[in-house]
Amino acid sequence: MDPNSEPEPIKAILEVIYDSEEEANLVISALSPDNAPLPEGLKILMYVDGCRLVSEIECRRPILSLLNTLDDILSMASLIKRVVLETKRSESKD
Repeated sequence: MDPNSEPEPIKAILEVIYDSEEEANLVISALSPDNAPLPEGLKILMYVDGCRLVSEIECRRPILSLLNTLDDILSMASLIKRVVLETKRSESKD
């Protein structure tokens, strides 16, 4: 291996399925500001495909960086989901 060459990236695809495309779009709009600026060696592409929020991650950093990124995405997506559910509950009581 050439010591001057970049390491091969580690790639991961995370798919989260929501109840509706609207909900998936709400989550991506809430998550997107967290994706800029990213540390060097980390790329994230997020998009909605129907009810699915897809996150494609390419990481040239240590594996722990990739795992932390996945954990951050899942934690934030979970928090946003709870907020959406609580908002729906509150609106239905009114």
